[in-house]
Amino acid sequence: MVHAIVDSVIRVAEAELPPRTLALLHGTLSFPNPDFVLRERMGRWTGATPEELCLIDRDADGRLVLPRGAASALRDALASVGERVIYDDRRARHLANDFAFSFGLRDYQDEAVRALVRHTQGVAVLPCGAGKTIIGAGAIHRCQQPALVLVHTHDLLEQWRDTLRAALEVEPGVIADGRTEPATVTVATVQTLANLAPEALAVLGARFGTVIVDECHHVPASTFREVVTAMPAFYRFGLTATLERADGLTPALTFTLGAPVFHIAHARLVDAGHLVVPEVVVVNTGVSLHADSHTALVNALTLHEARNAQLLRLATESAANHHATLVLSARVDHRERLAHRLRDAGVIAAALTSRTPRRRRAATLDAFRAGDLSVLCATSLADEGLDVSRLERLILATPARAEGRTIQRLGRLMRPHPGKRTPVLYDLVDDHPIAHRQHAARRRAYRKVLGDATPLSVLPREVA
Repeated sequence: MVHAIVDSVIRVAEAELPPRTLALLHGTLSFPNPDFVLRERMGRWTGATPEELCLIDRDADGRLVLPRGAASALRDALASVGERVIYDDRRARHLANDFAFSFGLRDYQDEAVRALVRHTQGVAVLPCGAGKTIIGAGAIHRCQQPALVLVHTHDLLEQWRDTLRAALEVEPGVIADGRTEPATVTVATVQTLANLAPEALAVLGARFGTVIVDECHHVPASTFREVVTAMPAFYRFGLTATLERADGLTPALTFTLGAPVFHIAHARLVDAGHLVVPEVVVVNTGVSLHADSHTALVNALTLHEARNAQLLRLATESAANHHATLVLSARVDHRERLAHRLRDAGVIAAALTSRTPRRRRAATLDAFRAGDLSVLCATSLADEGLDVSRLERLILATPARAEGRTIQRLGRLMRPHPGKRTPVLYDLVDDHPIAHRQHAARRRAYRKVLGDATPLSVLPREVA
């Protein structure tokens, strides 16, 4: 019988573990380092980059430290040698609160809440438009514990505050940008918590019996993981639209937060009328140029005048037909140039970039949601946390392949809205091997969301 402590992590004395168990744990909790793989593939120096990442650590007392989601891995490794584990449970749990709940949950939202609370930790995988903030608020209500919601953008922070204020009838505290105003229910940015001293983070974390990590597919990143593993809350949940990571570190997510405990397919929400089915239109640009990497290709494409003219025609026609239009580009200068040229053509357009001050960004998003802005040119700032249900046109202005990001982008179009017409995603495909490979990956993502009968059409080549 092996004794272990569980609080924010699992702690166990190495001397108590049989050698076979220790070897199994190291094998299970170690993964190829994507940075090493990338450097090796590109012929870069790898001397200072570890070949593997291991989720096993040691504390100040020399005990092995495992992520909390590895409880089943520890159990199985011990069972293989006829041992079992007994836990000293030190997770943070406080006197029950009396949260109100003024929202009515849809059937699948109630299922998600029940699954999360029943397992005490784990991940709910929910399409864009499924109401994850409402599900999170429902979980907080069900747990009746002081709660902390972790986000990584200010747009998400404000969305969560709005939902929690309305659903739980509380004024949420805020920890972000120099503001440290915790309350019974608090929303905090991961970046702010990561800058706290370890002792201060531990004291703060001990206040909460429920922790929810939004967009939790980011957890394998070291900053996210360090903050989450400092939280000893009895209930720890993750919410995401996509569990799979292109870098192979999905197990690092599930070992940190726990396995998926709830998943709902897009098709079920479409059938219930909670999502709408978009059309995917492939735009063959006809652009052929030399580029030996993805970065070089994107740089060249954003400067291609004929291709940009085609982008502008798509955006201008969409705006003329009163479609709320989002143009996604991977380059800041490209977005700003497109928005400037659209305004010169009489289109009410704006660019949203990392350079945009927070107040102007909020005002721009509010204008887009209200219909006072026809075209928004943005990038990853709009990949997560953009809630514009009236969106009807999405233009992918630069190539990318990440499945999770593609699914999120498609999901932006699927939110229902009164009077919404069939939404359309324009997928620009250039005549280059990298572009073709990345488009094939996006096609797989479209089929994953919409099935093999994905509504897909092709525009003819336009640029020589």
